[in-house]
Amino acid sequence: MSTLKELSLEDEPLFTQIFSKLQPESSEFTFAYLYMWKRDYNLRYAIVDGYLCLVSRSRVSIPFVFCPIPINGVYETKGFGNALEFLAQYAKDMGDELVFGRVEENKVTYLRDYFKDQVEVEHLPGDSDYVYETASLISLAGRKLSGKRNHISQFKRAYPDHEYVPVTLENIADCRSVLDEWCDRNETECVHPDNCERLACYEILNNWSRLPLKGALVRVNGRFEAFTIGEKLNESTAVIRVEKGNSDIHGIYTFINQEFCRNEWSQTTLVNREEDMGKEGLRKAKLSYYPYKMINKYLIRVKR
Repeated sequence: MSTLKELSLEDEPLFTQIFSKLQPESSEFTFAYLYMWKRDYNLRYAIVDGYLCLVSRSRVSIPFVFCPIPINGVYETKGFGNALEFLAQYAKDMGDELVFGRVEENKVTYLRDYFKDQVEVEHLPGDSDYVYETASLISLAGRKLSGKRNHISQFKRAYPDHEYVPVTLENIADCRSVLDEWCDRNETECVHPDNCERLACYEILNNWSRLPLKGALVRVNGRFEAFTIGEKLNESTAVIRVEKGNSDIHGIYTFINQEFCRNEWSQTTLVNREEDMGKEGLRKAKLSYYPYKMINKYLIRVKR
């Protein structure tokens, strides 16, 4: 049986090559995302008969496995079946129910076809990604987004001394400072130290030069008050990984979102802004930009 391994920075070329062939729509499938959240997922992986198999034994959620990913980008029945059986045996050896998590809608059929009537499928709205047209996030055109334009106008009038600054190795410490202030305000009750957004963000900030990321800071009155980080998800889509700022500064989130898309992602067609995690405030904020589409995800239990 293949050996499961911990994720390390040395795996980045392998994962990036696999995901570039897959051209995923779901926000989970980049190396940077998996690396930043590896502690939260308690992530392990193996290559089984041409498929990437990822398993999660998080301390704060149920154990689950991801749907196997072909390393050449093409799903093939025999290898896919062997990878599924590897994951089924793994779950059995661990004494776990066989559960597939973060399953994209177009992969549900693959699992149904293999496991037949043994599957129970549950849609998880809080895990679904919000996807927007890049041009819309830049222009904010139309009546529906007039409020966003007003937020930016108010921000610019109230804070004429503001500046958009790309993230570089020289200002990574400023990103950490904004993050720490945000966490101290908003993350006062961490459930578990591994389930911590601050730690996840540190993983990518501390390894900035080794990951294919872009970022931006906003300076207001000489002080950095917001930052954001994103990356390419597929050939036509960017994904926003982090967006933190001082919410006392009205309009700063709307401003950094627009400027980041304008300066870094204007060559893309779509922007994925990840899920709302079932949080009403996040849901409301993401819906207020009127998503172009949702990437639905599912939890699939296999009764064997």
